[in-house]
Amino acid sequence: MNDLQSTLFWLRLVQLLLAIPLLALAGQGIVHVLTRLFGQDPNANFFYRLLETIASPFTRACRYITPKFVADRHLPLVALSLLGVGYVWTMLAIGNACMDSEDFREGRQAFMEKRKPQFRGR
Repeated sequence: MNDLQSTLFWLRLVQLLLAIPLLALAGQGIVHVLTRLFGQDPNANFFYRLLETIASPFTRACRYITPKFVADRHLPLVALSLLGVGYVWTMLAIGNACMDSEDFREGRQAFMEKRKPQFRGR
């Protein structure tokens, strides 16, 4: 595996590990709003509890990095925000890694010279 492939592999792995709890927290928020709309307790909902279990390590980690005056009920929003920032940063890093490759530069140069590109997989 060359340098670009290994870089993209690790960045996509990080992106996947950020996406799972990010989607769990977003889904937890949606289920919370829907259960409140229908007058039910969110903690009695199976899917709410399942999503809460998936996202709980990240909300607990946010407790350690936030000040003590932040209420526990706001921790899922803090975790969602931090995971969202990490996900966007990872997406930008993937884009920068791709646009900084030799093949990308060769493709642009070949387009400007109106010739067929000679990609090397780098």
